[in-house]
Amino acid sequence: MVSNNAICCPQCQGQNVQLLSIILAAGTSHIQATHQAQSQSGFGPSVTVETSGRHQTHLAASVGPPPGKRLLGPVILTGVGAIILYDGLKLMNTYWGVDWTRFFIGAIFITVGVIGFVRHWKFNVAQYDKLEEWRRTWMCHACGTRFIP
Repeated sequence: MVSNNAICCPQCQGQNVQLLSIILAAGTSHIQATHQAQSQSGFGPSVTVETSGRHQTHLAASVGPPPGKRLLGPVILTGVGAIILYDGLKLMNTYWGVDWTRFFIGAIFITVGVIGFVRHWKFNVAQYDKLEEWRRTWMCHACGTRFIP
């Protein structure tokens, strides 16, 4: 059978090539299982155990996209810092109506959260070009060469 695939490996001229994203999707499966058990006498509670996970072939794991960093952690840290800072500002029984300990703890949390957010954002922006390159990259199953046609 002759393949109509116009893309060939530049190394070995083989036609058994696939996009990395297809290899990743084909080699990754999500698993979910439920098991119920009841005592043999029929009395007593039944027990239900649920599990879920992901199975991935070694090949799929080796062709994954470049990692990104999540922004949720720094956003939560900034929000918690804002709440602590606000709580420190609304007390009236202290010097200038400010609980300075809470004020500085909140300010530190906000500062660390904003710095973390900016660093993660910059990292993700730098990874964008690598992600776009990954989306266009093919792999030859015969010789293992990765290439962009």
